[in-house]
Amino acid sequence: MISLQDMSLEFGGNYILQDINCSISPNSRIGLVGDNGSGKTTLIRVMIGELQPTAGIVVRPRQCHIAYLSQNPVLDEDVILFDYIRCARPHWLDLYRQIEETSGELGDTLTRDLEEKLAQLTARFNNLGGYEYENEISFVLTSLGLPKTVWFRRIGSFSGGEQTRIVLAGILLRQFDLLILDEPTNHLDIEMIQWLEGYLVKLDRPYLLVSHDRRFLDNTVTSIYALEDTHLSITKGNYRSFSEARAIALMSQERMYERQQRFIARTQDFISKNMAGQKTSQAKSRLKMLNRLEIIKRPKHRHQTDLKIRSARRSGNDVFVLDDVTIGINEQLILAEEVNLRAHYRDRVCIIGRNGCGKTTLLRTLLGDREILDGYLKTGASLIIGYYDQQQVELDEKLTVFDCLLQLVPIAPQGYVLSWLARFGFRGDDTLKRVSVLSGGEKSRLYLCLLIHQNPNLLILDEPTNHLDIAMTETLLSALKDYDGTIIFVSHDRYFISQLATRYWVFCQCLRDSQLYNTITDCEGDLELILQTAFTTPEPEKSKPMDRERRRKLNPWYLQQIQQKLDHHGDELSRLTMDLTLIHQKLSQSETYTNEQQIFLLRSHMLELEKQIEQERLNVRELEDQYLQLSYEDL
Repeated sequence: MISLQDMSLEFGGNYILQDINCSISPNSRIGLVGDNGSGKTTLIRVMIGELQPTAGIVVRPRQCHIAYLSQNPVLDEDVILFDYIRCARPHWLDLYRQIEETSGELGDTLTRDLEEKLAQLTARFNNLGGYEYENEISFVLTSLGLPKTVWFRRIGSFSGGEQTRIVLAGILLRQFDLLILDEPTNHLDIEMIQWLEGYLVKLDRPYLLVSHDRRFLDNTVTSIYALEDTHLSITKGNYRSFSEARAIALMSQERMYERQQRFIARTQDFISKNMAGQKTSQAKSRLKMLNRLEIIKRPKHRHQTDLKIRSARRSGNDVFVLDDVTIGINEQLILAEEVNLRAHYRDRVCIIGRNGCGKTTLLRTLLGDREILDGYLKTGASLIIGYYDQQQVELDEKLTVFDCLLQLVPIAPQGYVLSWLARFGFRGDDTLKRVSVLSGGEKSRLYLCLLIHQNPNLLILDEPTNHLDIAMTETLLSALKDYDGTIIFVSHDRYFISQLATRYWVFCQCLRDSQLYNTITDCEGDLELILQTAFTTPEPEKSKPMDRERRRKLNPWYLQQIQQKLDHHGDELSRLTMDLTLIHQKLSQSETYTNEQQIFLLRSHMLELEKQIEQERLNVRELEDQYLQLSYEDL
């Protein structure tokens, strides 16, 4: 499908990629890995034709449709989400609009030509998936955390992470021959990542994934393309297989390197002792041999960064105590209630939950940036908190990288500052860059470097591995394991979580008096088992109707108003449901099968009814919540 032969690319006399030989076949499931800045995105741009190589050959079929998710997609913010998604298949959308237009003309004037035109359009439309495509849209959007209630909002009203998920949904819905995703999991929660894994495993077309998520790569790819020092190596298997094979290869190369170094040392010693003696000819012969010897390079190990996180002093045993706490934005937007949690010295607590459930709000509540809405929150003594904010809002964009660290250690020598920055990938001119021009990954590394120098005894980390490559993530993980303090963190990287966490605070739904409510539970044990139950919703029992005499005693006038509204919306819901049932019956009748125009009109009406029913259900649910809240006020 795509083939690169002896491909090289250079900028300004420096090779970015060198002697690359690889291919993507119809059955390929590739994971592309490498340190930040190693050239992964550049290699993709060569593959898809955005960049031309300096040398070598790139073979790409003319009719190869490539769906590509970049790290920084650009969207028209004035477009409605649903309109954007429908445009993922322009041929389908064009036929849909033609059918609507022709159906409108038929309503005004019924002619044989228009009937034949509508029949032809409908046949072509069905060949492209017909109305099943709208079901596919619904499935993909809701799986990526974009429910029907937000489909008709402007794209500009969504956050950056939500916009990335919108682009991902549009790409997955396209008709493509090859799928390329560059860091697709960055803005997904664990449930969405698991869904994407399932989607990819079932996909019958090739794909290439760039990711720093080890568990994601383990579950989705069958070969690893690894970029290092401008060269590409290929290993069959998932990331775990690659990691094991690489470790064995490094050990073998290390032994060969040491053996050769010993041989060179002995040979040089022989030459120096005998060049002017009786064995001059042997010494000269060995010198020639050394000059022709192919030197084995010392292998580069991924764990070269020595990173230690030290705390200034020990905290108390009780770091946080939450008793019957309610957290949220305000009284109208409660995120969790009846929260009872404990965090102790040296705990490693991971907070798990869907996007938008309130994980960051919980962190800010613990930090004291938000007040609890109810209950009791005790903060431990002698805490020095280091907070890693995934937005890095505390970085001063006017300062250089060097000055950011120098502010924290003003009396430290220049060499100390430079050596620490080098540990986080800032060398040479990179230390003089202003924060405002740094990439997301560079800001993350700088923020971690600054955080360590605060010597905290409590680390609160919000997505610390976002934008970090695998090598830096492993370095951070090793440092956190050895850290003599308490850690409370949010992450969607399951490998990182499983290696660090000793307990979990899980956002979930529970039943109380047959009603669902959001809370946070404290769990220990196997991460996979916890995840299996974390995203399930318990089925509430049907509540019994309330006693009328009690309702009259509890604010009867207001309750009566709500009851009247409930009756109205309940009747409307029943009517709409009956209309939908009649349409289903008509669609199942044999005489309808041959009337494509009638099928189109019935399906259009059906979709409209489904939207109205969904809205009425929301209305009824909201009114029932109000009714029950008032009814139980004096209980």
